[in-house]
Amino acid sequence: MSKLTVISLGAGVQSSVMALMAAKGEITPMPDYAIFADTQAEPDHIYEWLDWLETQLPFPVLRVTRGNLFEDVMDPSNRSASPPFFTASPSGVGEGILMRQCTRDYKVTPIQRKLRELAGYKPRQRIPEDTVEQWIGISTDEIQRMKDAPEKWCNNRWPLIETRMSRWHCLRWMRDNGYNELPQKSACTFCPYHDNAFWREMKATDQKSWAQAVQVDEHIRDNFRGTTSKIYIHRSLVPLKDADLSDPAENQITMDFGDECDGMCGV
Repeated sequence: MSKLTVISLGAGVQSSVMALMAAKGEITPMPDYAIFADTQAEPDHIYEWLDWLETQLPFPVLRVTRGNLFEDVMDPSNRSASPPFFTASPSGVGEGILMRQCTRDYKVTPIQRKLRELAGYKPRQRIPEDTVEQWIGISTDEIQRMKDAPEKWCNNRWPLIETRMSRWHCLRWMRDNGYNELPQKSACTFCPYHDNAFWREMKATDQKSWAQAVQVDEHIRDNFRGTTSKIYIHRSLVPLKDADLSDPAENQITMDFGDECDGMCGV
């Protein structure tokens, strides 16, 4: 069997441009599939964009999901959904951050299961090395997010790094190729990695997503399992609805996610 070539499609700027470039033959070989791992907790505009993007690609877009991350976070009995919410540090000075499992559980693992299935292997069946090549939409301004795949049978590839494209270059490529609508950043509505600029934009233009983020923030304060500390979405350790979103000094971990998220979120 020839190597399976698959795009990890986040439906944000970088992965969308990577998929469209592949569709035009600017990145080769032509992928066999694109896979979108759906947390079922992203803004409506991401799903609307993904619906449109599917019509532009000559290869299938497969949607996989572990379940609804919003519902799982809101369920006190569900101990598996763990976004990296902020909490007061044990010393009482500054903030701490909860263990992040959401990307692994709701993005990476569902994609790996689908890759195994597409390659024709059953669970726990040994897969030869280099069976799958997975393209990940990390750009040059996020180079620190490049990580090898956890399984030897899957090799990660970063075509935007190869072509020396930053996020700005991706947006310019969209305009130069006649795309009037541009993708937005892809992330769950209540992701703690949003910065203040992102929160301001959401509050001003997407009341549905803002309301959901505030709902999660209010709920987790006294209902999040595994800790007795107060939990917050915003790094300032105040309720999101009361946070000072005008202060750039209070920016969260920015949406490039630093060294987080295995290159699976935000692209």
